[in-house]
Amino acid sequence: MTGRVYGFLTLLPALLTLACGSPTSPTDQNPPSAGGAPLTFKVDGASVTATSATAAYSNGILSIGGTDSARSTTLGFALAPTATGTGVYTLGPTSAANVQIYIGNPAAGWQAGVGIGSGTITLNSLTSTRTSGTFSFSLVAVPGSGATGTRTITEGVFNVTFTTVPPANPTPSGGSTFSTVIDGVAWSSSLSRRATLTNNILTITGQDTNFRVITLAVPLSAGLQVPPSPAATVSLDFIPGVHGVVTMVLGAQNWDNGHAGGAGSFTVTAISTTRVTGTFTVTLVSNPINVVPVPTARLTNGQFDMALERF
Repeated sequence: MTGRVYGFLTLLPALLTLACGSPTSPTDQNPPSAGGAPLTFKVDGASVTATSATAAYSNGILSIGGTDSARSTTLGFALAPTATGTGVYTLGPTSAANVQIYIGNPAAGWQAGVGIGSGTITLNSLTSTRTSGTFSFSLVAVPGSGATGTRTITEGVFNVTFTTVPPANPTPSGGSTFSTVIDGVAWSSSLSRRATLTNNILTITGQDTNFRVITLAVPLSAGLQVPPSPAATVSLDFIPGVHGVVTMVLGAQNWDNGHAGGAGSFTVTAISTTRVTGTFTVTLVSNPINVVPVPTARLTNGQFDMALERF
C-alpha cells in the first residue's frame, strides 16, 4: 500500500483555525428538514437524511455533523461566525469554513475549505442552544482516501440543538481508547474512535473535542494472532513499497507520513477477532494540499486499545 489510506472513521466536522470575514445577510428562511430530521441534503441528486446528528458552538466555532448509516454517508462542516452569526458564509480562498463528506465502508472522502472546493453556508438562526440554516457545496477528493472526482451537495437543511460531547468510554469494560502526545501535548480520541480490519488492512481513527482527526492504516499479515511473540511491527517510514500510512487533519491543515521526512513505526501487541492493542511513534510532515505549509509534527507514546470490527 503506497499513498492510500484504506478505511476511515465516519467523521464529524473539522475544526477551523482561521479568522472569518463578515457574512452577508440571508435573504430567506430555511424550510424544515425532511420529516423533522435535524440534517438533510442531496449528494449528486440522491437524498440523504442523517439518522444521527451532533452540533456544537464553542469559542466562536460552530460545527455540525450527521450520519446516514443506511447509505454509509457522513457529512460534517464547521465555520467561525462573527457578530450575531446569522448570514451567508461563502467558502473560498480566505473563508473560515471547512466541510468533509465520507461515503462507503471503507470510506472515501471529499472536502472543501481554504482554497479547496466551494460552497455556501447560510445561518438563519443562532442561539446559545441551537441553530438552523441551509448549505450547498462542491467538494474535491481527499488525497489518500481512495476518492476520485468531485461530489456536489445541494438542498442542505439543518435545524439542530447543540449537544454535550460525551467522554471517552473506559477500558477494559468494553470501551476503546486511542491516544498520543503531539509535540509534547497530550491528545486523546475523546469524541470518537474506531478500529476496522478489512482485506488485512488495520485502520484506526479517532478525533478529539477540537475535531483533530488522526488516522492510521497499516497492512497486517493474513491470520495474524498476537501473542505469540514477537509483536508485529510495521514501518511508518516514507519509503517505496508496503508500509503504514498516517494522516492528521485539523481544519484546513493536513499532515501525513507519505512525503519526504515522514517516519515511524507501529506495533501490534495483541489482536483477536474482537480487539486490538498496540503502540506507535511517527513524524508527520505537511501535505502539499495545504495552502500554507504546516510545521512537522512529532507523535510519541501512541497507544490504542480498541474494539475491532472485521469486514
